[in-house]
Amino acid sequence: MNDSESLYDAESIGNYGSVKMGVSFDENLNLLTVSLRQAIDLNAKRQDGHPNPYFRVSLDIPSTNTDGQQRQKSPQQSKTYRDTSSPIMNDEFYFQVTGNVVNECRLEVSVYDYDQFSVDECIGYCWLTLGRLNVSSNNEAPTVFWAEVLPFDDNNGSGWGEVLFSLTYLSKAQRLTVNMFKARNLRVDSIEGQPAVAIRVTLLSNDEKRLKRKKTSTKKNTRNPQFNESLTFGIAKSSLCEIILEIEVILFII
Repeated sequence: MNDSESLYDAESIGNYGSVKMGVSFDENLNLLTVSLRQAIDLNAKRQDGHPNPYFRVSLDIPSTNTDGQQRQKSPQQSKTYRDTSSPIMNDEFYFQVTGNVVNECRLEVSVYDYDQFSVDECIGYCWLTLGRLNVSSNNEAPTVFWAEVLPFDDNNGSGWGEVLFSLTYLSKAQRLTVNMFKARNLRVDSIEGQPAVAIRVTLLSNDEKRLKRKKTSTKKNTRNPQFNESLTFGIAKSSLCEIILEIEVILFII
């Protein structure tokens, strides 16, 4: 994440999407209420459809300790909205904070893309200091605004993608099975022709001598191929711990 705060306005803004939210502060209860209303044009990193977004809301509260460090309230999470880049929401979150520091608090909303079979990805976030807003003291009429979603890149664009697979071994049959499910965010450079990808699995000995090799079917024109294929190899149990498993993404030009 960078140090630039999100832009905010009464209208939707931002190239990576926007989140509409409301904030209010009850001075009697020392309670900050954050409501998520809507998001629009959220960008998914994967390109095989709309994201499944959910939101984590956290609040950095200035510490009264002499070290001057901020303390973060535990993130609170919304429900997951399926297959949409522009969900309509009705989620509320509550934070206990004293009125003398509320304007110095930093509100952060992280946007995640839920993946049932893999690691959820952070696709963006928005944050701002509450002192930039005129925070309403009326819970029935909160301050409502759109916040710009800033892009999140945890590897500065240097990643080559991910492969999701599992391994099983049947001792009686002496058979290793590599279940290849899918890949995502594969880097396919701009080239002539139609690119296609496959996954190649190689078994190597300790001295890196190739023993066996198999590959999946080929998937065309996608950075997020779905395979759902099983590759099986006969391996003696006594030599299983000495085997090196090599998995490669192979690019073809059709």
